[in-house]
Amino acid sequence: MRGRRTAAAATTSNRVGGRPKPAKLAVDEITSLEPAATEAEAPAASGVAAPVVAKTTKRLLVVLLRYKDELRVPHSAAFYRALINPLTGNDALAIPATVNGYYDKVAWGRIGFAADIAGAGGQGAPSGWFVLPHSRATYGNDIDAIADDAMALVAAARIDVSGYDSLSFITSNDFGTSAKGGNYEYAGKVYGATWIPPWAQEAETYVHELGHSLGLPHSGWVYHAYDNPWDDMSLGSAAKEVVCGWYYSAMNDRERTDIRCKEPGGGFITMHKAYKGWLPAANIATIDAVGQTTVVLEANALPLGTAKKMVKICLAGYACTGSTARYFTVEARIRAAKYEMGLPGEGVIINDIKMNRSPIGSGNACYYNTQSGWALPIDATPGDYDGYYCDYGDRQKPNYGLYNAQFKVGKSFVSNSKGIKVEVLSRTTTTFTVRITRSL
Repeated sequence: MRGRRTAAAATTSNRVGGRPKPAKLAVDEITSLEPAATEAEAPAASGVAAPVVAKTTKRLLVVLLRYKDELRVPHSAAFYRALINPLTGNDALAIPATVNGYYDKVAWGRIGFAADIAGAGGQGAPSGWFVLPHSRATYGNDIDAIADDAMALVAAARIDVSGYDSLSFITSNDFGTSAKGGNYEYAGKVYGATWIPPWAQEAETYVHELGHSLGLPHSGWVYHAYDNPWDDMSLGSAAKEVVCGWYYSAMNDRERTDIRCKEPGGGFITMHKAYKGWLPAANIATIDAVGQTTVVLEANALPLGTAKKMVKICLAGYACTGSTARYFTVEARIRAAKYEMGLPGEGVIINDIKMNRSPIGSGNACYYNTQSGWALPIDATPGDYDGYYCDYGDRQKPNYGLYNAQFKVGKSFVSNSKGIKVEVLSRTTTTFTVRITRSL
């Protein structure tokens, strides 16, 4: 039975995301086609502990797919179980972090993934990988054809997919120049879906792809595509990486190419967490009137308690919730716990949120696609990226672009047109104190 990707009811038909990958391989164009949802809302409960919320476990069917003209595969089925299901990595398999461990941490225990592997021999892939009916060159970057043929193999193996929430198509070599995430409709049901070539078969890219399948777009597109290291739904930041495998990359002229497994270190911005309902209203300070408010913000990476994790600044003349909302968010980013240990610095990050933002990038050479999202980071140090030549000149990382976007103590952000001022007053080891003034 043929399936199809679902069309997006959003400002753009495709959401693409990713991070730079090995030389010569133009990689990580990750396409999501999930319709935009309504921002999650929770009852106001300021000053109380975060409520206990039952964990949602997404059932994921991982389909191992070898192209007809290839014999070698990157890993055994056991590798993918170890990459996805446990909460911790596996040193013996050179896996520093897992998909389930990442989501359990960044979502504060509200979501997880449980994967079953499908391949030759059926459930568990006891006989190895399914063999696709065509060569890699025949498929090219036609991910629909890959998925359609994959599901025919799954059906022939008598695997019932109806109880799964998401499908993940693991290929033995590259397809086109990208990995992709979004949705796929099969037998009348819409599944979250990811298409994962070998270089992406590691936690940092995998969690990004799955984020798209959950409905999260990118953040960034301030200077160029994928320019935000403060969010793993954009460029992100790796805390560590190790070589965990290799393959003869079709996009690298069949050269032997290392697969580098990473521990994601950029986390998710608080706006994305609030959108998914992982961040309760009790941990959000909402500024919806003229006045001055001082808030102590706890590091995004730390467990939920009574502390505030985000300030949401509503703007005069704009909705503060829903599909046309426009507001600013303020959050503390500190290397305080796992999955934010790769951040390029520490400080307060401010995002300009526009839920119906038009795509960014058309007509500018620094953007090779227009797949921007809702969150546009405010740079505390503007002017250190060359938007004409699309480079950072002689500056050394992290002293350019959004790598040094954080507001440190003593720094302020002012928007006269929106009538807001954000001042960073002080910090402790795990908190920043900010003062927000709204004049309109």
